[in-house]
Amino acid sequence: MEPFYTPFQTLIECYVDLSCIFMNILLTDTAPLQKHNRTTVPREIPSPLQKDYRLLQLQAEDSPAQARVQYRELAKRHHPDAGGHHADFLALQQAYERVVQYQQTFSRMSNL
Repeated sequence: MEPFYTPFQTLIECYVDLSCIFMNILLTDTAPLQKHNRTTVPREIPSPLQKDYRLLQLQAEDSPAQARVQYRELAKRHHPDAGGHHADFLALQQAYERVVQYQQTFSRMSNL
């Protein structure tokens, strides 16, 4: 003897089947969900600071400690006492100050 289905039972079975299909689609492909994760979004250099990053030879992912090491190496080369030009050294100092200020602001904002 076959079971007698009411319209309500048929509706519930269709709902369960449809929800299983949607769950398989949504849960098996998690790549689109990871695009919005804050840790996987690549950090971009703001356009006013791109020249400063190039001058200091830094990447967007570099930490303030790496920026300091790179600045010190470049400052040794471009210091007027070491044979460098005063204008180049001042430009290097100003670029370093702007980059460090941006990195500190960025790190404070990402901790919120």
